Amino acid sequence: MTISKAPNRSPSSSPASCYDVPCLLQLFESLGENCDLGVVQRAVGLEPFGLFRFAACDASGVAALLRARFEPLCVPGDLWLDVVGAEREYWLKSRSSRFEAHTNRFADRDAAAVVLQGEIEKMRYLTAHLLQDLSQGRKLCVFKGPSDLATIREVAAALQAHGPNCLLWVKVADLEHAPGSVQRDSEVLLLGYVSHYGTYDGAPSLPVEEWVAMCANAYRLWRNEDAPRVRCDNLISDATASGSCLWVGDASAETRSCAEPSLAGGVRYQHRLGCENPTVVFRAQLLIAYGGKLTFSTWLRIPEGSELRMIGLRLDGFATDTTWAADLKSRGRWQRVWLAAEVPVSVRTVACDLIASGAARAEFDSANWCLERAPRPSGYGFVL
Repeated sequence: MTISKAPNRSPSSSPASCYDVPCLLQLFESLGENCDLGVVQRAVGLEPFGLFRFAACDASGVAALLRARFEPLCVPGDLWLDVVGAEREYWLKSRSSRFEAHTNRFADRDAAAVVLQGEIEKMRYLTAHLLQDLSQGRKLCVFKGPSDLATIREVAAALQAHGPNCLLWVKVADLEHAPGSVQRDSEVLLLGYVSHYGTYDGAPSLPVEEWVAMCANAYRLWRNEDAPRVRCDNLISDATASGSCLWVGDASAETRSCAEPSLAGGVRYQHRLGCENPTVVFRAQLLIAYGGKLTFSTWLRIPEGSELRMIGLRLDGFATDTTWAADLKSRGRWQRVWLAAEVPVSVRTVACDLIASGAARAEFDSANWCLERAPRPSGYGFVL
């Protein structure tokens, strides 16, 4: 890789704290209609257990299951496996309700009887866990998807029979309701809005940042307090401020800082590819005191019409443990991407790479580069 110093960089200081987005999203429990909330939780580094996290069920079906205390899902004869899609995944389905769920097990390599028995045991655990949470009102329950208000109110009423619960119904925004906004229908029902629901033809595509903003606004109405915060020690910002961070990029690509601020302030960079091959468009190379679990994140914006084929992050030389990739279908809005890796304790230098490929002269922006000592990203860069 040919390296040349990137022009016009400006240091920015790390904030004392930022919104603790993973902590916030842990307080929300999906009740259907599909897995949008579960995917959003994955996008912020969470993998919680949940009965409906990667399941499908309409609002009337959810209300019926709540009234039955989920007992149909614990009856062995009620559950069966259906082989679905080109990958021949087993889907768990209920004969007496509209509930169905991913198993992440496949007919070409997994025995149906073994999978079904495992899923029955999992259903028993997840239903007991959800009932315990509902009895104490621990989480804000979420139903996302089309329905009518009367049925949604039935779901909210059924939740009340289990404990002091509140329901957030996620709808598509309109002229009167902006994406990310929330309004109160009653003490037990909130109405939230996103620009569109998720699509899953290929990689998931959904407005993660709108979901996070909506959840923060719902949390304020539910708990009557601001979203939780956490201290954020951004190693990149600290190294830049001290002059010990080297910002460089491949000679075939162009990078410049621009005066227009990013979503959360700080430096915004504009990148332009010089060739079609995968290229390290920009790199933050910095000294660290020691290795350990590190999470690297940055915010990206892909313009409409951009001919990008790939954007990714890399901690050069270290294997990635977990990651959230860029959504190439999301255009004209900021999105956060990140990866986590275990870096040997003896390491003293880390290179954080932004890699892209696409048509020559293709453009995109980045901002709010962050390297944290954490197993998952904080809310650095989120403005809630």
